[in-house]
Amino acid sequence: MSGLGFGKRKLIAEIIEQNFKVKTPEEKQYNYKELLFIIQEMLDESGKKYFENYSPNYGHHIFREFVKYLLYRNLANYDSMVLLTSLKGTGKSSAAIMLAREWCKLIGIKFNPERHIAYNNADIMNKIDKLNKFEPIIADEAVRFATSADWAKKESKELKKKLAQVRTKHLLYILCFPLKINKVEKNYLESFVNYWIDLFARGIGAMYVPDKNPVNESWRMKDFAKLGNYTEFTNTSSIERILKKHPNFWRIIKFPKPPKWLYDRYLKVRERNIYDDDNILINVSKEDIHKALLILALKDIMTHDTALSMNRIILHLKNEYDIGITKGMIEAVVEDSKQLVSKIREDSLKL
Repeated sequence: MSGLGFGKRKLIAEIIEQNFKVKTPEEKQYNYKELLFIIQEMLDESGKKYFENYSPNYGHHIFREFVKYLLYRNLANYDSMVLLTSLKGTGKSSAAIMLAREWCKLIGIKFNPERHIAYNNADIMNKIDKLNKFEPIIADEAVRFATSADWAKKESKELKKKLAQVRTKHLLYILCFPLKINKVEKNYLESFVNYWIDLFARGIGAMYVPDKNPVNESWRMKDFAKLGNYTEFTNTSSIERILKKHPNFWRIIKFPKPPKWLYDRYLKVRERNIYDDDNILINVSKEDIHKALLILALKDIMTHDTALSMNRIILHLKNEYDIGITKGMIEAVVEDSKQLVSKIREDSLKL
C-alpha cells in the first residue's frame, strides 16, 4: 500500500462523521487520528514509515492547507514554483522535503528523494522529462542555476527555456536558495516564482505573494527597508509582527520536522552529489584525484581477479596494520572515488 491520497482520507473522515458518532455514553467514539493509527497498525513496515509523524494538529494546519491550495491550483491548469530562502541552518531542505512529501500524499504516491530531488541543471532537466504529471521536484541547491551571477551561463539559459515549455505537466517546483532573495536571477522571480517563503527561524517562515499591479515591482523589495530590523536574537513573535507589515505578506507557516528515516535517506542522496558543490570541488587537490584513481584501479583489479576479494583486503589490513575496517567503509570510499573521478572527467570534457 503506497499510502492514502487526499480523496481517500476525506472519505475516511466522512465515514467517521457518519458512522462513528457516539449514540450512547457507553459507545466508543473514534476520531480521525485514532482511525489513522488503526490503519497504520495494519500496514507493513514501509506503510508505517509513510504515516510516521502524521498528526492532524493545528500547529501545522496552515502548512497542510497551503499544500492543498497548491494542488488545487495545479489542477486548475497551472504549475507552481515555491522559492525557499534563508541563511544556512534554518531548515530549507527539511521544509522542501515536507512540502513535497505532503504533496505526494495528496496525489497518492510516495515521496522518493532519489526521484524527486535534483542537484544540478542537467539533473533537473532530466527529471522534468522523466517525472509524471503533477509530481514534485526539489532543486536542493538552486543557487547553482538561479543566482543572478550565473544568469548568462548556457546551461542556465537552457533550463529557463525548459521551464517555460513544460507547464502542461503541472509539476510542483521547490527551489532551495541559501542566499538573500536579491541574489536570485530576476527572470526567475518575475516569470516563474509564485510563492516565496523566507525562513526566519528553524522550520518557521513568512510567505509572500507577488504584487499584480503592473506598475509595481512584483516582490516590493524596497518596502522591507521600512519594516525595521531583527536579528537571530529577536524573538519569533516580534519578527512576525515586523514582517506582517509588508504589503506582499500572506501567512506565517510552520513546517513539520521530517522523520529521521526520511532525512537520513535525503542525506545519502545529497552525499552522492557532493562534488556538484563548487566549494567542495575547489579544495580537491591533484593528490586527491590520484588517490581516487588508485582506489578505482584496485576495484577494477578485484573485479577481474577472482583471487583478490574485498574480504581478503579487509583481512590483510587487520593482519598487517592491526586496523579493523568494514566492507561498508570500503564501499563508501570507492563510491566517493567514483564521484570525484566522474566529476573531473565531466568538467574536462567541457573545456
